[in-house]
Amino acid sequence: MVLVLLNFVFSAVTAITNLLSRLILTATACLLVLVIQALKLSGGAMKVAIEQLSAFAESFFVSLVEGIGNIFSTLFDLSKERISNSADAIGSALGVLMEQTGNSVVGLLNGLALVFEGFVGMVSTIITDLWNNLMDATGYERERERSCVYKLKISGNRNMARKLMHAVQYNSYGGGAAGLKHVEVPIPAPSKDEVLIKVEAASINPFDCKIQAGVARPILPRKFPFIPVNDVAGEVVEVGSGIKNFKAGDKVVSMLKSTGGGGLAEFCVAKGNRTVPRPPEVSAAEAAGLPIAALTAHMALTQFAGVKLDGSGPEKNILVTAASGGVGHYAVQLAKLGNTHVTATCGARNIEFVKSLGADEVLDYKTPDGAALRSPSGRKYDAVVHGTTGIPWSTFEPNLSENGKAIDLSPGPRTMVTFALKKLTCSKKQIVPLLLDAKVENLDYLVKLVKEGKLKTVIDSKYPLSKAEDAWAKSIDGHATGKIIVEP
Repeated sequence: MVLVLLNFVFSAVTAITNLLSRLILTATACLLVLVIQALKLSGGAMKVAIEQLSAFAESFFVSLVEGIGNIFSTLFDLSKERISNSADAIGSALGVLMEQTGNSVVGLLNGLALVFEGFVGMVSTIITDLWNNLMDATGYERERERSCVYKLKISGNRNMARKLMHAVQYNSYGGGAAGLKHVEVPIPAPSKDEVLIKVEAASINPFDCKIQAGVARPILPRKFPFIPVNDVAGEVVEVGSGIKNFKAGDKVVSMLKSTGGGGLAEFCVAKGNRTVPRPPEVSAAEAAGLPIAALTAHMALTQFAGVKLDGSGPEKNILVTAASGGVGHYAVQLAKLGNTHVTATCGARNIEFVKSLGADEVLDYKTPDGAALRSPSGRKYDAVVHGTTGIPWSTFEPNLSENGKAIDLSPGPRTMVTFALKKLTCSKKQIVPLLLDAKVENLDYLVKLVKEGKLKTVIDSKYPLSKAEDAWAKSIDGHATGKIIVEP
C-alpha cells in the first residue's frame, strides 16, 4: 500500500512539475523575444526598455516562485491531512484510489491544466500590453514603419514604389469577422528565395481564425497589421534571384509561413521550397484547399496511424471524427487508399456525403452511439483521427484496440496532460498530439493524387475577396462541409 501511495504521489508531482516547467519556458521565451526586440532600439529608448523588462521579469519570477511554493505547500498540507487519519481510513482511501486512479488524476491535472492555460493567457496579455506601451512611448513602431516604406521605395526600382493591391487584414487580436479591414497596400517584393504569386484562390483554415482570437498570443502574429491565411494557389509573376525551378507564368500551390501569412490579398510572396507546381487538371480552388488540411490528414494517417496509402500492410480500423470538415473529408479519402475499414462521425445532414467519400460506416455524432464513438460493427479502432473538440479520453479509451491511439489534431492543455500521464504509466493505449510538420514533397504527392482523381477537394463555398469577412464568419461558425475558398 505504501509503495502504491508513493507511486501515486510521485506521478502527480512529476506531472505538476512538467506543467510548471512548461509555464517557466513559455514565460522565459516571451521575455527573450522582448529582450531581443529591445536590443534593436537605441539610446534612451533601449534604457527605458531594459528598465521596464527588468522590473517585469523580477516581479514575474518572484510571483512564480511564491506560486510554486503555495502549490506544493497546499499539496503537502492536503497529504498530511489525509494521512493523519487512521490506518483503516488510509486503506479505504487507497481502495477507492485503485478503482478510480485514472479519473482522479486526470481530473486533478486537467484542473491544473486549465489554471496553466489561464495563467499563460494572463502573462501573454501583460507582455503584449507592456510591449505595445513601450513602443508607443518610444515611437519606435512609427519610425520602423517609415523605414519599411523607405526600403520598399528603393527596392527593385529606386525611382518608384511598387504598385498597390487589395488586401484584407486585422489590426489587433479579437474582433472576429468584424475585425477584418479592406485596405490598399504595396505589392510585396520577393526575396531571393521567394516567388511572387498572383493569388487565384486562398483557403481559410480554422487555425487562421484562432490566431486572430489570440490562441498563439503573443508569438503569432509577429506584428500588426496582419494579412491572414497561408494556403494559396495562383500564378507566379516574379521570382527571386535564387529561384531556379519556377518562372513567371507557372501555375503553383503554396504554403505560406504561418508567421507571415499574406493569403487574403491579390498578391503574396511564398518560399520556393514551400511551393509546388499545379497541373492544369487541378483548379486553383481545389489546390488551395490542400496544404494545411490535407497535409494534416496525411501526417495523421501515415506517420501516426501507420497506414500505407498504396494499400499494402495489414488492415487497420480507423475512426475519423468531424469527417465532413476540411481535414476530415481528406482523411476519409486518404484512409481508403490504404487497407482500412473507416468509421466516421458527422452531423446527420452530412451522413450520405461522408459515405460518398468512401467511409464504411457513419455515425451521427448527436446520437448515443455517435457520442460514445461506438462502431456499428463492434470494431475497436487502431487509430482515431480526431478533428473536433470536447471529447474526453474516457470516451476514446474503451473504443481503442489494445495498442490503439487517438490522434488529436487540435491539442490543448488537457490533451498534453493526458498524453504525459499515459507515457508515465506506460499505457499501451495513447492519445497523441499532432503538430503539423508540413513537407513540400507530401504536398506535391497530394496534388498528384488530385490530378489522378484519387483525392478531391470538396468546396463548401466560395467568396470574392471583397466578401472575405463572410468567409471568415463561415469558418468561425465551424459547420463547413469541406473547404472555404476566397477568390480575389
